[in-house]
Amino acid sequence: MSTYVLRYFPIKARAEVARILLLASGDKFTNVIPDWPEEKDNQPLGQLPVLIETLEDGTEFELSDSIAIEKYLARKSGLLVKTGPMDTAREDQLSSQIKDVIDMHIAHMYAPEDSREFIESQYRSKAEAFVKYHEKILAENGSNGHYFGSKTTYMDIALFAFITGIRQPNENVIEGCADYFSKRNAPGINKVYETVQASSIAAPYVATLK
Repeated sequence: MSTYVLRYFPIKARAEVARILLLASGDKFTNVIPDWPEEKDNQPLGQLPVLIETLEDGTEFELSDSIAIEKYLARKSGLLVKTGPMDTAREDQLSSQIKDVIDMHIAHMYAPEDSREFIESQYRSKAEAFVKYHEKILAENGSNGHYFGSKTTYMDIALFAFITGIRQPNENVIEGCADYFSKRNAPGINKVYETVQASSIAAPYVATLK
């Protein structure tokens, strides 16, 4: 059985899906918070998150980029969509849209004070477009709490991680951002959130939030 090291900052952002998947797998893993920026040059692309997998024979596999890490772990757990190239392309599109929104939170966190109002206005437009499009996709799947079919897949987990992150007390998110994704404004999205939250896949992660 493999063991893992997950390197990331002490915030809930680009590494949460990986944490959910690692906890669900039952594999042993360690969260490591590198000293930053001192250890930046030690990372494969000078950025985080980074996943290091050690196989039983001692071989190490190092992977950078949050989406690549998520999809690698999801593939190992059989959670990627398996219904053809169109759904795979849609899965890629939808997960990238989540990353785009998360990136705006991170940009806002590090932006000069006089730039934050502009980022907030851009976020408003992106969040509204996100909700409109994702609600449409979810309705096309029967508004059943899943993006694809009737079982929890990687995309459902990615959405759950994102909504959980913006609803936790967190000074790193844009103020009021959770309102765009409220049950009133985004009923389909919230059904996915509730379905994953109640699932056995998310249970080990949910336990860490209490």
